[in-house]
Amino acid sequence: MAYVKKPRKKIKWKIAVPLLCLCLVVVYLVVSIFLPRPKDTNQVQICDYDSKKTELLLNVEAEQTYQISDYFFYGENLSFLKNTYTLEEIDELYGKTIQLKNLCNGEKILFQLNNTIDQQINLGELNNGFYEVYVINNLQEYRLTAAEPIEEVFHTITRNQMTKKVEVIATDSYLKDITLNQNYVYLNVTSDVMQQDSFDVLIDPFGGNNDYGTGVSYGYQVNGLSENDEMYKAALALKKELESYGLVVGITKDNMEQHLNTNGEGGRAYLGYQHNAKLFINLQFNGSDYSSTNGIEITRSYYSSSTLANQIIHDMEENVGLMGSMLYPGTIQNGVVNTVRVKGDHETAIFDPNSVVRETGGVATGAGSMNAAMREANAFAAGNKKGMQSLMIRLIYVTNPVDYKLWMDNYEGIMSSLADSIAKYYQLEKEGQ
Repeated sequence: MAYVKKPRKKIKWKIAVPLLCLCLVVVYLVVSIFLPRPKDTNQVQICDYDSKKTELLLNVEAEQTYQISDYFFYGENLSFLKNTYTLEEIDELYGKTIQLKNLCNGEKILFQLNNTIDQQINLGELNNGFYEVYVINNLQEYRLTAAEPIEEVFHTITRNQMTKKVEVIATDSYLKDITLNQNYVYLNVTSDVMQQDSFDVLIDPFGGNNDYGTGVSYGYQVNGLSENDEMYKAALALKKELESYGLVVGITKDNMEQHLNTNGEGGRAYLGYQHNAKLFINLQFNGSDYSSTNGIEITRSYYSSSTLANQIIHDMEENVGLMGSMLYPGTIQNGVVNTVRVKGDHETAIFDPNSVVRETGGVATGAGSMNAAMREANAFAAGNKKGMQSLMIRLIYVTNPVDYKLWMDNYEGIMSSLADSIAKYYQLEKEGQ
């Protein structure tokens, strides 16, 4: 019997090819879903963009640029400076307009820079995003660049249980493997968790300090009232009120009896720097040989505005009847102390005479540099680019019967008014409202 070879079946390619392609697509989808591709750590991405769009946005060199040489923080404000910062000179950038362009959504924000250190770029007002920085000069835009690279991180005060993390960046190589012609300045703003060890506000109650080497001072002692004890009680009340707005608040003293100097390592100013405080509030009483002298007095730095001080005194008058002192009449608000500058051991008069507001303000107020004593005691503050916005508040004239009674009857109301003014300044609402 002869073997008959079976005919070979022909492959129907018109059916097989599409079926094979379908199988490959299914396999690719399964692998993509269940085995995600590792990220390419060499690629830079901003916003929600992929690396290609990021490169398209950032690989750009500007024709018109404006170079800065310095920067610093004061409270929640960021200052850029054309020249290296000195107290003696008003920088060229003051009076100009800074424009921030958010590359994530096209938003543009303008800041008119004043010649005060608390009216610069308000970081608390920024939404999340990656910002290019421009200077508007003669109606033209100039990209901001820096003479030297900058890599700095700053956290704003707490709002709604969160802070803003602000990265200040100046570089020619933000994109890896690509070098631009200058150090272009960017701000990268993202949401971050509450910084529990960083104080939004640090309260400094007077008393228990030996700042002048003449013995520990506990302040005024009038009719059984001790300034040291009253200021600590007031600090506790103010802390509670501020925390109702969600702020992280510290007190320089751990207890009423503690001895703690203003200057030196471990001192009151030092604690503020260690805890990245944004606002430093020193609480005191006042006194006079004349019992008719009365009213609240607030000292701020010569280099800052009176905006917050004006707000506090205005609200005190409205809410609790505590008037601004007539010893310091103001065009806007009585009781705001207008200081004059002193020389220290320098040739020119450039420093705040008030050591509290000077030594807590960082480089912005010349902290740690006024004279040999401050250079030795507060070396940690000299050149510190993260200064605290600082106020010394002399709440009442304890020697005035009306002020004295007002304090004894309603010191908690006075602290509540102070907390409300601070919250208003930072545009905060009480938690749960």
